[in-house]
Amino acid sequence: MSERIKFCTVINSNALKNQKLLDETINLLRKDHDVEVIKSTSIEEAKEIFKKLSIKSFDRLIITGGDGSFNFAVNEVIKYPSLSTKEMGYIPLGTANILQIEANIKKKAKDVYETLISKNTKKIYLAKANNNYFFLMLGVGFDVTIVASIHSGIKKYLGKLIFIIKSLQHFLFLKNEKIKVSLDNKTYEANWVLITNARYYAGQYSISKKTNIFENGLITYVFQNLTRMNLMYYVMLVLFKGDLAGTKNIITSQAQKIKVTKTTEPLNTQLDGEYFGLQDEIQIEETDKYINFLSK
Repeated sequence: MSERIKFCTVINSNALKNQKLLDETINLLRKDHDVEVIKSTSIEEAKEIFKKLSIKSFDRLIITGGDGSFNFAVNEVIKYPSLSTKEMGYIPLGTANILQIEANIKKKAKDVYETLISKNTKKIYLAKANNNYFFLMLGVGFDVTIVASIHSGIKKYLGKLIFIIKSLQHFLFLKNEKIKVSLDNKTYEANWVLITNARYYAGQYSISKKTNIFENGLITYVFQNLTRMNLMYYVMLVLFKGDLAGTKNIITSQAQKIKVTKTTEPLNTQLDGEYFGLQDEIQIEETDKYINFLSK
């Protein structure tokens, strides 16, 4: 019989797109292991939960929800040395679930269960934007206007459909932001900036063949002259090529020093698919910090 594992599961009650997957996975775990379930309904409550977990004895930490929930958890876990070294698992219950796709986890209870009890871990390297960590991507410009316009309550019920609706709306009434980007001290003007450590974007759409969340190395895409025609062309590239590198009007860089600055208005920003608010300036850097992520 395998060793009995003590799991602590933190559930974001506001990101439960698949209650069945959650229930089935927890039930499978409880057959041979100990599982404590803790639910949070607010940011303040969740912060207090992680603070208490830092002095609690358990083996593995499970985060449920979407990419934003995992991002929040990472930023809390990294504060506490006792938590940052824990093996972390993930039950994908969000909308896009890019982490689930990057980690090749199927949205089936048996597959999630086998990942959570696995003895295998991989390092997910963290990048930093000002004082916040991220593991997938940071966006400034076009995609953020879509994210910022979606209320969490509507997203919970409409899921990916609301992203399609809002994307079409912002495509038809395209209003470009003016952004200044510094890449290793070379400065560019842009309408949209995407800095990513992930291969996938907006779900299962590949935008890069060089990035990998299990390796340290950001790629920056600087979109210039963003028009409806160019956007349509980029969509076609993603669908049929799966890579934006080497594309006209997109500067692709693996710069180590990245700074994004407003020209007039503060910048709408997203981190790992969640709205990060308005920023005057964003300093982005790779770090040597990582989490131990349970994998198959």
